[in-house]
Order: sequence, then C-alpha cells, then structure tokens
Amino acid sequence: MPDLARATYSHAPGLRVRPVEAADTLMVFTPRPPKVHWLNLAGWYLFELGDGAPGERIAEEYADAVAGQVPREQALEQARTCLADLVRRGVLVEGAL
Repeated sequence: MPDLARATYSHAPGLRVRPVEAADTLMVFTPRPPKVHWLNLAGWYLFELGDGAPGERIAEEYADAVAGQVPREQALEQARTCLADLVRRGVLVEGAL
C-alpha cells in the first residue's frame, strides 16, 4: 500500500477524459499503454482530487465525502487501495513530498 504521508498524486500526462454522467462513470484514455479505463464514482472522485495533492489529504477528503455511508477507517483504506490501482493503471502518477 502507498505511504500517503509521503506521496502526492497527479494526473498522468496525455490523458483524455470524458465524463459519462448517465452511467456515473468517468472514461479515461491512457496513451501508454493505449487503453480506456472506466472509473466508478469513487475512482472518479479520487482522480479529481489527484491534482498534485498529498495522499493524506486526498484520503481524508474522500473519507469526509463518504462519512455516514462507510466507517472512516474503511473509507481511508478504500482511498489507499483505489489510489494504488489508479497509479498501477497509469491514470495517476505518484510523486514524493
């Protein structure tokens, strides 16, 4: 799992992004490797927060957004897992603080 206290997250270069609001998804095209990724609402929200922000702040904002629906620790774990997945898929890039 990523160390959110030491990482920042930004959009990968060269992405093409298109919201598909009728399906509550965000379509993201990565040029390398060329692939279309369909992000659910959680992934979409975390993607939007990944504007060079520290990982801890992103996870906290996500946990605040889903408060009352998901226990806080579970929401923080979901954010960590999803951020790692978005980096693995080439949608976000991870940097160091």
